[in-house]
Order: sequence, then C-alpha cells, then structure tokens
Amino acid sequence: MLTKLQYLPTCSVVICTRDRPEQLERCLKAVFRLEYQKFDVLIVDNAPKDTRAWEIARRWGTRYFMEPTPGLSHVRNCGARACNSDIIAYLDDDAIPEKWWLSGLVGEFIDPLVIAVTGQIRAFNDETEPERLRTIPGGIKLGGEEKRVFNSTSPNWFEMANFGGIGNGGNMAFRRQAFDIWPGFDERLGRGAILNGGEEHYAFFSLLNCGYRIVYTPTAVVRHPFPTTPKEIRTQYLNDVPASTAYLTFLFFQEPRYRRAIIKYIAEGIQGVRRTWRPTIAVSYAGIVPWWRKIFAYLSGPAIYVKATLYH
Repeated sequence: MLTKLQYLPTCSVVICTRDRPEQLERCLKAVFRLEYQKFDVLIVDNAPKDTRAWEIARRWGTRYFMEPTPGLSHVRNCGARACNSDIIAYLDDDAIPEKWWLSGLVGEFIDPLVIAVTGQIRAFNDETEPERLRTIPGGIKLGGEEKRVFNSTSPNWFEMANFGGIGNGGNMAFRRQAFDIWPGFDERLGRGAILNGGEEHYAFFSLLNCGYRIVYTPTAVVRHPFPTTPKEIRTQYLNDVPASTAYLTFLFFQEPRYRRAIIKYIAEGIQGVRRTWRPTIAVSYAGIVPWWRKIFAYLSGPAIYVKATLYH
C-alpha cells in the first residue's frame, strides 16, 4: 500500500488572475519554490484589460488561457477544462503558498473517496493588530490545527459546508474527475457575479451531497493579504455580509430540502449561538462599522438575490 510520501499523482496549479501583474509575479515566485515533483502551472486570465498576464506567463514558461466572461467561477471552470492532470489545485493571484502547500493537499487524495481537499489560510503577518480585528465571515485566518474529514453523515455537515466550516476558495484542490461527474462551480456565484461569493461552499455542499469526502488539512498553508486600516476592514465587512446573506437566500430557494436547516441556522445566528466548528476571534466592531450599516448590510442580501434572479 502506498504511503502519502510515495503517492505522487500529476497536479496542475491553476492561478486565477485579473489585472494584477505585480501580485501574479509574486505568486509565481512562490509556486516555483514548491516541494512537489509532478506539477504544471496554468494561468487563467479573466477578461483582462491588457496583455500583461500573458507576457508574465510566457516569461515564466507557464500555460495561459484567457476567460472572457467576468467571474471567478467562470475562471475556475475554464482552468479545470484545460487540465488533464489527476489533481487541480487553485490559487488566487494575490496568494503566497508555503513550499509544502501542494504536497499537503495532494497527500490527502490517497483516499479514493476524497474528492476535494482544503487547507489553512494565514495572513502575511499573523501578529498585526488588523489581523486580530478581522472576524469577517470567510475571513483571512481560516482553519484550525487539526485535520478533519467530512462526509454527508458528519454532524452539522450542511452548515459547515455552506458557511465556512470546511475551507475557503483561496486554498483548495479537487480531483480532475470531479468535473466529469459534477457541473463545476456555479457560475451564478462568486467574485465578479451579482451573487458575489459562496461558490466554493456550494461546491463543497454539492460534492458531499453526492456521497464523497472532503478533507481539511492544516499542513497545506497559503498566505494571503488582509485589510490593514479600519476603513479597509469596514469596506470588507460591508462587502462580505451582503454576499453572505445573498448566498443564504440563494440556498433557501435552490435547495428546498434543506430549508429547515437554513432557518435553524439563521435563528441560531440571531440568538448569538456560537458555531463551535468555526474558528472565531472575539472582537467588537464598535467604532468600525456603525450599527445601522450592519443592519443594512444584512438586509441587502435578499435584494441582491432578487437582482441576480432577474438578470440571469
């Protein structure tokens, strides 16, 4: 029987980018320091304004695809269609993977029932004050120090899959064959779409619902930038909360079998029930986000969903 060290499937690292050449260069420098033997790199450029990403790809000797339709889900699906490797690992262009990142993700696929693997996301500097302030849903410091395996019989699996308990899109990998048995990332969701988020969580939910397993491993670490001023933290909060409540509304109408679980989740949130499966940092937004803007942010999600439905 193979050990994780002996298990070396082919892998493609798909870097999703849009008009951020400096970040893309920095990401590539880290990618080419990865400790893994069998991987190639594909840059997928989303509706670019110029040719800088293509020029960077040519200089680094990586493959390059241009996805003309704006939206992160379109980019990720384009990358999957362009790859023939066993495993597809995704990175954002502003991320910096640590050198054992890919090995940490890929090793978990030795279990044939594992369809996806997520890893830990840390800030560039974990000790800064802005990082301690940030507790936004889907935030920067994600994942604990223990490996976890999820399937559709795991306690609270529906909540964890959809609301950040399994992982985040900034650090994840999938078997290539997943895209043959599953439609891929829902292109109504994700950055660049009207429903600006939730696409990776809906992917986790859909795959678990099909009977597969997903693993979270703390050994696969990606570094990511984060807001550094109260203004940036406030802006991020006011972007993330409407996206989260819009995704909740999307789930309510798209997944009627789970409406009772969704209502329970919302009710517990209103009551302040702590999600023990989600890492938290106890801080107050007093003085950063006014109360009336918080309320407006939460209530605007359903309106965003209606808008997306009308435009789809």
